[in-house]
Amino acid sequence: MQDNISPTPQLKANKALGQHFLRDQRAIAKIAMAVPEGASAIEIGPGPGAITHALLQRVGSLTVIEKDNRFASIWAEHAIEQTKLSVVHGDVLKVLKETVAQTQPEWITGNLPYNISGPLTAQLTSHSLSGGMVLMYQREVGDRIMAGPGSKTYGGLSVLARHHYHVKRLLLLPPGAFSPPPKVHSVVLLFTPHGETPPCSFEALQKTVRKGFAHRRKTILNNFKGSLTADDFIAIDIDPRSRAEQLDYATWTRITKAYNSTG
Repeated sequence: MQDNISPTPQLKANKALGQHFLRDQRAIAKIAMAVPEGASAIEIGPGPGAITHALLQRVGSLTVIEKDNRFASIWAEHAIEQTKLSVVHGDVLKVLKETVAQTQPEWITGNLPYNISGPLTAQLTSHSLSGGMVLMYQREVGDRIMAGPGSKTYGGLSVLARHHYHVKRLLLLPPGAFSPPPKVHSVVLLFTPHGETPPCSFEALQKTVRKGFAHRRKTILNNFKGSLTADDFIAIDIDPRSRAEQLDYATWTRITKAYNSTG
């Protein structure tokens, strides 16, 4: 028997929650296929379940995190009969850490709400998963995450994503792939663990990156004024006149260790 929830016309996308439901069948299949058979997974924002149905045919266990009362109720009813499915009803920004700790997923996937994709990605990339993540973004955010040093779109998310993962683009989707269509293109990114031991903690890196990118036009020395001196930067082989967007992940970890040792 195929797992399914029949779409109900009255359950329209909630603009306040940034909902745009994926309906492109080839994209749905490709996202699901990126998660290995038998894996344990979390899906963020299942909504009416386009990706969820496909995942349930593959995974060993699936936990869905749903904020929308309407869909959370439907999935909770479905989970009564579907033993591999569990439901967390809540705001993903508030419940993600606890849910990951409790379920220990190998994979996380989801069509992320556009209005919280930045802070949510900062949370998601803090988790070192054994499998990886398959996440959908509006194209602008996806480009920021994938950007390299020297790019105008390179920023804090670009650095944080590299702490545990390699990132590549899996799909580029037009507005018509969704209902309702967003005003922008969307991308699906595949986060794969690089397997290297990070030289600093994620929390320390995030604190450092936040300070370092606070004023993009300022030099790195000016952004850390009062915390690190020109000599401190020179000692770790960094030109203090550099700007934040010029510095790669490895350089940011050196700054992190120096910055956090001061205070």
